[in-house]
Amino acid sequence: MSSRRQVVLEREGTSLEEDIDAPKEKVSSTEATAFAASDKEDITKPFGIITLLKDIIVGIILGVILISTSIYLDYHDVIHSRGAHNVRNATLQLLDNSETIANLEESFELKFMKMNEYESNRKEIDSVAEKLAFRNEDLEKRTAEAEGKHKEAESIRPEHESLMLMANTQFELDKYCGECMWRGSTSCDERVQFLKRTYSTGRANAKIDAMKLPTCTMQ
Repeated sequence: MSSRRQVVLEREGTSLEEDIDAPKEKVSSTEATAFAASDKEDITKPFGIITLLKDIIVGIILGVILISTSIYLDYHDVIHSRGAHNVRNATLQLLDNSETIANLEESFELKFMKMNEYESNRKEIDSVAEKLAFRNEDLEKRTAEAEGKHKEAESIRPEHESLMLMANTQFELDKYCGECMWRGSTSCDERVQFLKRTYSTGRANAKIDAMKLPTCTMQ
């Protein structure tokens, strides 16, 4: 630098180093102003709005975690926070309100109950499940027995039919008239039912007994 420039600087009371650093300071302040302006402009842009919303959501989540942790630690006497204690008490008082519980049950389709009531209902449900299992087992057993009896009945059906045919031929049961009058106002069928009900008489024997009167035999 020329001696004339140095003399001017000395008269103004500015050293050579300060004169060199001055443009840097001006540039730095200009850059800071431009950066701040760009930040303000970014908020109005879509990317800036997304960033702002992201910061808000993260802040809310961190706040909820902090409050929840404080309430939990205060409940277990790890810390003693007056604010957390008040929030916990207010929440418990709100949940003790029957109207609040009714609104929550209606909104979320839930049912709130005390622990002893829940345990009682749970035991009842478990006992019903055991009873159903026992009933199903008994039903399967009875079904198997019924199927066995049905198979047995099917096996003796041909023999039964042959015996009935023989009885019809020998005792003329095919000539039995159930709608005819046995005696007075009593029909032959009513007489057969009476014998079956009173003396446990077989159907064929009851018909034979009723046919002892000619009125129960078709001519």
